[in-house]
Amino acid sequence: MKRTKSIIISLFAATMILNACNNDESGKKEAEEKTVGALVITGDTVTEQGGCVLASRFSPGDKIVFRNNVLDGITNEQVADAKVQVHLSTGEKLDMTYGKHGDDNFWVVAYPVTEDTPTGTLGYTVTAEYNDQKGEFKPFNVAPSLLTIVSDEVAQVPKEEPVSAEADLSTVETNQHVEIISKNFDFHGPNGEKTFYVKASEEVTLSLKSEEGMHGVNVEGLNVNLDKDGSVKFTPEKSGEFNIVCSVFCGAGHGDMTAKLVVVQ
Repeated sequence: MKRTKSIIISLFAATMILNACNNDESGKKEAEEKTVGALVITGDTVTEQGGCVLASRFSPGDKIVFRNNVLDGITNEQVADAKVQVHLSTGEKLDMTYGKHGDDNFWVVAYPVTEDTPTGTLGYTVTAEYNDQKGEFKPFNVAPSLLTIVSDEVAQVPKEEPVSAEADLSTVETNQHVEIISKNFDFHGPNGEKTFYVKASEEVTLSLKSEEGMHGVNVEGLNVNLDKDGSVKFTPEKSGEFNIVCSVFCGAGHGDMTAKLVVVQ
């Protein structure tokens, strides 16, 4: 009798242990099923004026083009069928569409800037939803990353103007091969120069070499752009001073990366 009772107790204990293991495995499986990676969102804003150029400052008549990439947090692959929206500080929501933009595929939406668009900082957030995954993107809270709407009167519209009297342009030495070296966060020439003199109506070759970080070049007012190391040729037709700025957001010192191109007759 005692032996039978002992066997029953042993079987009961084994059953309880087996059930506990099964419950534990079930709990692990359920936890694994609920573990979902967050979507990874990256992006920037560009202007349609003068080509597809990175920008954060816009005026009436321009369009803010939001470009974002959405990656699956588990597979790290690009997601092409998510729900992606831009949430503006004005309360507006913009639905983004997936497709070709330049040489790559992005989630894109354009926001026209009109005379009625309030001036000042325009805040925004990008959200994405795909299956059980969600993600959010916010620009860095630094001036070069924040969108700014300005009026026509204060917009930085490059135009022909008298060049600085700092140099005697009748004797200044020009060079149609402009070499720009970039690093975090500075533009300069081979000899440290930050102002480059070229002749009008003659072809110019502008080259960029990055020694530190990733940078690009935009010569405002001349439609000259380089988004990576390399060179580009152009012919300036009129004299004047033109700002050279970095066209690739490169960090907190992005806005300090400036130089000057002076075109003389």
